[in-house]
Amino acid sequence: MAVAAEQTQEVRRSFGLRMVVAVLGLVATFLTSVVAVRTLDARAAAGFLAILGALMLGPMVGRLGLGQSAIRAIAGAGSPAEVAVQVVAHLRAVALLSVVTAPLVAWVATVVVRDDRGLVVALVAGLIVLETLRLTISDVYAALGRIPWSVAATHHSRSILALLVMLVVVLVQGGETTLPTLLTAYAGTSLVLLLVVLVRLPLRAGSTGTRWWRPMLVAMAAGAWLFTVELGAFLVGRADVWLAGAVFPADEVLLYSTASVLAMQVTVLEGLANIAITPVAARMWAEGRRDRVFALLRASATLSTAVTVVLVAGVWLLAPQVLAVYGDGLDDAAPYLSVLATGGLGMAVFGACAVLLVVTGNGRTAAGAVGVAMLIAVPGAVLAAVLGGPLALSIASASATALLFGSYAFACRRAFGTAPLPGLHLRSSLLLLAGRGPDEDDAPDAAVTAATDNGAVTGSGAGPGVVDGPGTTR
Repeated sequence: MAVAAEQTQEVRRSFGLRMVVAVLGLVATFLTSVVAVRTLDARAAAGFLAILGALMLGPMVGRLGLGQSAIRAIAGAGSPAEVAVQVVAHLRAVALLSVVTAPLVAWVATVVVRDDRGLVVALVAGLIVLETLRLTISDVYAALGRIPWSVAATHHSRSILALLVMLVVVLVQGGETTLPTLLTAYAGTSLVLLLVVLVRLPLRAGSTGTRWWRPMLVAMAAGAWLFTVELGAFLVGRADVWLAGAVFPADEVLLYSTASVLAMQVTVLEGLANIAITPVAARMWAEGRRDRVFALLRASATLSTAVTVVLVAGVWLLAPQVLAVYGDGLDDAAPYLSVLATGGLGMAVFGACAVLLVVTGNGRTAAGAVGVAMLIAVPGAVLAAVLGGPLALSIASASATALLFGSYAFACRRAFGTAPLPGLHLRSSLLLLAGRGPDEDDAPDAAVTAATDNGAVTGSGAGPGVVDGPGTTR
């Protein structure tokens, strides 16, 4: 069908542009961390790497799942005025939450910093607020199908610009560069980018009455369950850096933090694919084309897993050489990097299951999966760090990633009778994601059909936000 082909083409365009910008962003993030490690002393450099983690967690806490909620709400909006109401409500909620939570996140993230900590906390808090607002705007543009604007508002675009500004600062100041100086450059870049992406945002028809707070509270309630999905991803992906900063000596913190930051890059394709597919999948699910959603998610999982396997193999072969770029002695972190990167396979294999739970309104189910997994993973990581050291922590962190995302697959099987897991047909998956596959699946998945007939699949097809199951709101 023409609609299906158009939506698949949207996935292709979104994924293609995001991939190009993400590759440049990853290179920029890598070079930014190299600049920080080579310019700052060990403790300040470790603090900078921990702050990169704060720029992941801070927006998660500040958005409280509102990014995913905005995608679902906008996809179900019936008019431009309703779209504007949803945009304004979600931005107001995000602004309020981020201003309240950013200082706490900044204080925790900078525990390893000793010099000028008060100033550093203030800069990080401000940076988190800016990042939170801009990333929410990126989600809004994604829901509206404005892919270039959505990509411009991502952290990858910010990373590219921030690197350029930081290089200028370092060249001008030479050996006098400090952590507050680098953070100021980072915050200034984020502010300018935020102002630019505000230009095309549909705000004029937003709610302005005396009860303007009602849509905001509804948005917060809708996003609360989805927040746990993002929080779980952070805890297994970057919270280990903070744990290392609290437990290990400064030199070991730097080694582990560098390895953890690099290890997260092997999952970039999975993350980009999910971002590109989520808005389209939400609209398809609302229209009742559930088999098509499963087909797209399976194709995405197949491609992501294949690429991640290749990247992980490359890490095991080249980890010492890559780490040597940071300076002498950093190649000692090669075992940590290899183990942590291997844990990313769990995210690639099972990551599409998290997307399915989000777009179908099964936020409560996803939250339950996160809770069970974290009850096991968090104490295990703490014990590993305290009793075993950096290598033990890397093993615990990698295992936690596999456990968390595996729990999403288990939750999907309970809710739908099946899960969107990777297959062996890489070529057909590429064709489907490129928009050259069949318009609709010729043979609908029997398990999905049966689950729908039995009432296991939530959502009436009336649109995201119309609720028929647990974890959803009407």
